[in-house]
Amino acid sequence: MKTPLHTPVLLDHVLKILCHTEKQIFLDLTFGAGGHTRGLLNCNENSIVYALDRDQNSIELAREMAKEYPNRLFPFHGQFSELKNIFTHKQNFFHGILLDAGTSTMQLNDAKRGFSFRHDGPLDMRMNTKSKSINAYDLVNRLDETALSRIIRLYGEDQRHRKIARCIYQWRSTFGSISTTTQLANVIKVGLGGSASDFDKLNRPIHPATKTFQALRIVVNDELNELYNGLEQAYTLLKPGGTLLCISFHSLEDRIIKRHFQGIVLHADNVSSNLDEKSLSVQAENQVRYHLQTNKITEADDNEIDGNPKARSAKLRYGIKI
Repeated sequence: MKTPLHTPVLLDHVLKILCHTEKQIFLDLTFGAGGHTRGLLNCNENSIVYALDRDQNSIELAREMAKEYPNRLFPFHGQFSELKNIFTHKQNFFHGILLDAGTSTMQLNDAKRGFSFRHDGPLDMRMNTKSKSINAYDLVNRLDETALSRIIRLYGEDQRHRKIARCIYQWRSTFGSISTTTQLANVIKVGLGGSASDFDKLNRPIHPATKTFQALRIVVNDELNELYNGLEQAYTLLKPGGTLLCISFHSLEDRIIKRHFQGIVLHADNVSSNLDEKSLSVQAENQVRYHLQTNKITEADDNEIDGNPKARSAKLRYGIKI
């Protein structure tokens, strides 16, 4: 399998933070197309990377890349919540752990995966295509209007959640199932008045369906619970004095990562239902486990954003395990 063109976000920052001169053992929790892993392997010829991904296509790429780095790159297929089972004997083992929570360019550009409305494809959005879990089609066509509205509000943080849910529901009732990514995007655009794009807080144009697609993807892949469990389990795998570095792309991810570094430990079965401050104050306790190194988040500069637009929403935080 040929490695796709891919530019990893904030790579220079990642290497500056994680790479040292001595031999190091890293865990890349989101191999994706391998950009960060390759950077870690190239910055120190003695270093080793264990690479994890829930996407089978990414693991196939990792296995091909491993041939270039004999006995230095070890791929593993799995998701964040399975870390302890996959790395049973690796407690306090890794010098550095990298977690890039973004959807990979490879996934977004593959129309068959259904992640993006820029390519016409089936409403799927499963990161693990071998999983028999629900997909985006199931959510869009089987949930009632109230449930759709709640998903878009919680996981898309779109204030127009009721209007979007209503137009989806009415379209289904009138014309039947919504089957493809572009069909859903057009239903939302028309339902919101036909505007081709909205604007974010920095006045950048975004398609009106963007937040709905984010919400559906998060629910299909249980991303917030996976992220929380991944952070908790990664802590046990990291050596004292080791570095955990996390990159997020929207506020829900960044909130969970920030609280993890602050030592806020939730006592709830479902983290994604406890994102508001009021419930956290009741259901959480503080355990200081890291020396936080980024009181102010690190973001891409204009040069990187010009060359890699995806980097514009990337936020980097890291801490050193006490």
